[in-house]
Amino acid sequence: MDVKVNAGSLSRAIADCEIASQINELTDSFGQQATALIERFANDPPTPQKTNDLENNLHEQLRELGRRLIEWIFLHLEPKLEDMPGTVSHREQSHRRLPDKTLRSDLLTRFGKISLRRGRYRRGRSGRTIFPLEILLGIEDGFTPAAATRIGKQFAACGSSQGRTLEMIADQMGAKIGTEKLRKLVGTLAGGMEPFRQEAQVSKLMALIDTARKNKQTPVLSVSRDGVALGLAPWSFFEMASVACISVLAGGNKLGTVYLGCVPETNQVTLSNQLSDLLRATIRCCGDCVPDIVYVSDAGKIETAYWRNTLSKFFVNGRRIKITRVVDYYHAAERLTTIADALKFGKDKVKRKEWLEHARWLLLQRGGHGRLLRSIATMRELHGYKASARDDAEKAERYLRRYHRFMDYAGMKSRGYPIGSGVVESACKQIVSERMKLSGMRWKKGGGQRTMTLRCLLLSGIWDTVYEKWLATKPTVSDLINMKAA
Repeated sequence: MDVKVNAGSLSRAIADCEIASQINELTDSFGQQATALIERFANDPPTPQKTNDLENNLHEQLRELGRRLIEWIFLHLEPKLEDMPGTVSHREQSHRRLPDKTLRSDLLTRFGKISLRRGRYRRGRSGRTIFPLEILLGIEDGFTPAAATRIGKQFAACGSSQGRTLEMIADQMGAKIGTEKLRKLVGTLAGGMEPFRQEAQVSKLMALIDTARKNKQTPVLSVSRDGVALGLAPWSFFEMASVACISVLAGGNKLGTVYLGCVPETNQVTLSNQLSDLLRATIRCCGDCVPDIVYVSDAGKIETAYWRNTLSKFFVNGRRIKITRVVDYYHAAERLTTIADALKFGKDKVKRKEWLEHARWLLLQRGGHGRLLRSIATMRELHGYKASARDDAEKAERYLRRYHRFMDYAGMKSRGYPIGSGVVESACKQIVSERMKLSGMRWKKGGGQRTMTLRCLLLSGIWDTVYEKWLATKPTVSDLINMKAA
């Protein structure tokens, strides 16, 4: 641990009689106020306005009761100054106890701001000052653990923003803070929780795989990735952020998904490494019972490079893992639309529509890809391409020929494999568009990455698990006290 002390005590037990006395005092005060509220409400016929006032006033009183109780508990946890150790070793640096306790009045809890008087230790004469009680309580950047996670979830929520998060704090916690303090908290949360993300995601994927097998279904791991434009500060340039996800499917239905996201980066190296590490860790946990793995994506440059350089020859513990690639059906169907628009059907829109529907149908049939290419060749000979659209149509034809071995959609569906990348398309919207592309939003890469990290934790459904693991790594009383020196 980071902190060791050589004498004394950093916390004390609060006597039962003290607790009972304080609770009685607080509840007596609350009871009087609540009684007055209820009497004013009940003495006259109820109205919507009076009901609204009753609920709001009662909520404020309950929050104030909680705030006062939390403040009292925290204030009485630390022993007297003379009973605390004279020196503390923090990060291998000696800190000496200062002669007095100081008051901090801006600590934010779920119930509002509280004041806390605590002992302090300084490294040397002008070095960093630390507060052991805050370390024991898990206070980060002036926020208690419960307040920090509530604010973090709000910040990462769909449609949220700095302004809306600050409004939530004012409404639910009765406090006002600045944007810099909020940004610092977001950075602390993202940096503290990210190291535990992969382990939690692997655990969730394994739980989903076990659920499928308990239901006597064959699980399938679907791996997808894609890019989405993100506006960057200060010049409002748009670059491609990257998003990836791994889903567990059974019987053709999605059981659950975990998400990854990274800000714009050359060749999306960070996302590729995170996705490979997550997939490799999941396969290791599966042991000899590795489910079928499918890589579903468009045939974009980076998506194809990731397949060619990584997934097509994927090894785990010296064993080659078979991964099946599927080029997204809907992107292939878009190429058919391009070809249909280029053919010279004249004003016969019905014929264009009929051929396009038939071509899409052929693409989904077993062995239909060859028939589709012959149909395209026939239509090209009969009608020809418009001069203005020839290049696009020929490019679409090359696409269909080049990736034909990844377009066995009938075979994929028969094995329960997905044929569309709708999950990752949805992920792009949920992670980026619905949170980071609201009106006027532009991002620096550091702040953008922290936001994407928290958003992925929230959407993956592992926030509480990761947060608990992070809190468990923080020092406790037994960690802080060097028993031999004491």
